[in-house]
Parts: sequence; structure tokens; C-alpha cells
Amino acid sequence: MALLDTFRPVAALTDLLDKEKDAILKTDFSALQALAKPKENLMALVAKSQVPVATLSSLQNRIERNQRLLTASAKGIHMARERLASLKAPLPEFNTYGPAGTTTSMVRKSLTMKRKA
Repeated sequence: MALLDTFRPVAALTDLLDKEKDAILKTDFSALQALAKPKENLMALVAKSQVPVATLSSLQNRIERNQRLLTASAKGIHMARERLASLKAPLPEFNTYGPAGTTTSMVRKSLTMKRKA
């Protein structure tokens, strides 16, 4: 946090929230982690200063935007994990109809070759 950020916490927080948005969109989680502590400090400075309601509303909109982006990112990661798990899971048994109209179970067979001595 720069020295001027102490005197202009709203402008610094606005810039930081925009950097946070860019980091979320680029999925740069290390940058998000690095921005966390300065964000806390700037929010504390903004809370102590006399800030107009319109400015606070603008900050709140940016914070809510970033929160929505983080939530969507987390949901996407969760869905990707579920999809990967489903692809790794063994396939269930496959049922098909034979020429006589009866159902036949197709069992998955091993793809290894057996050698005879």
C-alpha cells in the first residue's frame, strides 16, 4: 500500500477492486491472494473516513460485482471437478435389445491380452 493510499483510500480501493476484477477474470488466484490484505487495510481506512453516500454506493457495486464473479468462478470449478469425476468413474452396465426383442446386458470386458505359455 502506497503512502498516497492513506490520503486517498477511496481512489485506492476503487483501483484495487478493478485489479481484483481483472485477476478474477484471468483466474490469477495468486494475485487475488496478494490483494486480500491491502483490500482489508483500505476498507478499514474508508470506514474511518468521511465518504459521500454516492461514493460508498459505487464501492459497494464494485464489491458486489467481484463477489458475483468469484461465486461464478467457484461454481465453474465445482462443476468441472464433478465432470472430471464422472469421466473417471467406471461406466455402468449397458443394456441392449437382441434380435428377438429381449434385453441383453453388455458387460465391460478387460482390454488386457492374455498370453499362453
